[in-house]
Amino acid sequence: MREGRTSDDVRAWAESWLSAPRFQRYLDACDGDPRRALALYEWNLDLGAALLKDISYFEVALRNVYDRVLSSWNHEGCHWLFDDASPVRAPLLRTMRSGEQRDVNTLNRRAIDAAIPHGVLSPQAGSVISHLSFGFWAHLTDRAHERTLWIPYLRHAWPKGTDRSELDAKIRLVNTARNRIAHHEHLFDPKDPAFEPLNIGRMTVELFRMLVSEPTRYGVSLTHTETFLRDNPYAKMVGVPARASGLVQGQMEQAVRSYFAMWVSRDFSHFDELFSPRCRYEECCGPIYDGAAELHGWIDHMLAVQRVSSWDIHDVVEGADGNTVVVTWTFAAMESTPQEFDGCSIIHFGADARIDRVREYKAEHERCFPQRDAAKGEL
Repeated sequence: MREGRTSDDVRAWAESWLSAPRFQRYLDACDGDPRRALALYEWNLDLGAALLKDISYFEVALRNVYDRVLSSWNHEGCHWLFDDASPVRAPLLRTMRSGEQRDVNTLNRRAIDAAIPHGVLSPQAGSVISHLSFGFWAHLTDRAHERTLWIPYLRHAWPKGTDRSELDAKIRLVNTARNRIAHHEHLFDPKDPAFEPLNIGRMTVELFRMLVSEPTRYGVSLTHTETFLRDNPYAKMVGVPARASGLVQGQMEQAVRSYFAMWVSRDFSHFDELFSPRCRYEECCGPIYDGAAELHGWIDHMLAVQRVSSWDIHDVVEGADGNTVVVTWTFAAMESTPQEFDGCSIIHFGADARIDRVREYKAEHERCFPQRDAAKGEL
């Protein structure tokens, strides 16, 4: 826009472009400042582009891997996309809650047929696959297709033991996020925490890793979404003092919860994404570990001698510096004997958006009230 425009001019122009209701959400986030609200709108588009890049890695992998496993169905040499007898196209009747029966493959047939260029009599499978929407592929792991698609075919695309219902829920979240980006919806401050861009980005890359072994781009590096949020923190856009880590509200808590969950699941494959290679970790029982090598050595030792049954978080309080969280918790595990105790962790995040310092404190889980009990004894 030209220089010299008043705030009212900026707002009128933005509302003529975006509409007043759409622009109002950005104004609300920026204390009514139309210039900052416009900058936030641009920021939201850039965030969507970063998140869409993470999603695109997964989307391309999903459709190609699904095509490979479904190609094991071969009816008279016809590709599964085009043969009406294939499990993706064949009529599949399911009873709805209303009691009516519906062919749940109707949408599949329509989507495939719509992806065939008009007038083409012998379509190429690869061309049709590339034109099918993400929603088409997301639909294939739903409950209605468990016996016809998941069990005989699609489960072989995923690591052994993958839970279909959990996988289906994650893919649907990614698809919904993709649709929000495509419709230029706001991505910040979602009503459902599951739709936090950082959540979706990490989940998408996790799914991608499950499909594609040893991906070079996603070794231990940040996702495109994490990198964008680190370099362009939301807090700075809306006029809140920026966090050194570049993490927005709630993302530090999510990182801490992810770390605690690793001890219960015994899966530390994403540990280096959460922790700085220079992290100092002070255990509540005394030992201190400096750097990635010592931390991994400690984790390997504890996995050999201990099994954590739960590490429940009670309170999470963000520090005034914007880069620290204080967490209270209860820890339970089995070593040579059962253990259970309460504790508190002070966790700091560095400039690379990863944990660079942890200090733990321990308290006995069993509590008592000596003065109260003494008073009762005197009565």
